[in-house]
Amino acid sequence: MVKALHFNHKVVKVSDLERSERFFGEVLGLESVGRDLWPGEEGPTSTFKTQIGQYVVLVEVPSVDASLAEHWNFMLSPEDFADVQARLHAEGCAIGDLRQEFRAIGEMSDNYYDPDDQMMQITAIAASAYETPPSRRGKVVAGRIEDFPVGSVTHNAEGGFFIVRTQAGILALSEVCTHRQAAVCYQPEHYRFYCPRHHNKFTRTGAPLGHTPGTQPLHAYSVEFVDGQIVVDTDTSVRRLPSEAKRMVPVSAAEEAGVS
Repeated sequence: MVKALHFNHKVVKVSDLERSERFFGEVLGLESVGRDLWPGEEGPTSTFKTQIGQYVVLVEVPSVDASLAEHWNFMLSPEDFADVQARLHAEGCAIGDLRQEFRAIGEMSDNYYDPDDQMMQITAIAASAYETPPSRRGKVVAGRIEDFPVGSVTHNAEGGFFIVRTQAGILALSEVCTHRQAAVCYQPEHYRFYCPRHHNKFTRTGAPLGHTPGTQPLHAYSVEFVDGQIVVDTDTSVRRLPSEAKRMVPVSAAEEAGVS
């Protein structure tokens, strides 16, 4: 796999070069490089550069069909996002976040129209978007140990966790995906957890099954057995290494029988 692959430049057709230069430079905040630096284009060009060295090339054409515009997205730092968003709103071209209900904490996005009514997007992701917050419902009694047979995976909506029972013991898994905080569901036909937001999958004990690189195992909650009941502490979720994903809380015969 090529490790350093990134795009060199993106061509954007515009009907008024000077008007779009002001928009991409003053409103979006891109660095101007100069005019007519790219040979072979349809008309006059103006080039801008992003902070990571990629180029946006504006090409003036007689008319622009906005219905043919490609969707593309500028990634900003959380510190810059509010300023650029404010300028877009002041310009009167901001649309808003079309997927707001799917955003994680710390994930910001806004859609807007450029001067030729081509829809584009800005996005910023703060560090908090990658955190996995606990449900903080205190200590939740999930039920009696005997109510969770070996091989079962049971969702507890009150506490926001799953009780997983295997031959090795019991595990309380957070329902929050470790990628971007969406709630996972359990797919019994595949013996796995699934996150519908970015299609990440996890084993029955919460180990990641690929798709998004770097995704960590589902967090766990501490479990104790009190008079035969499973008590889950949801105030603190436990971050786990991939090597720890199969670790269960063993259940003795005395604990299952409720003998202290």
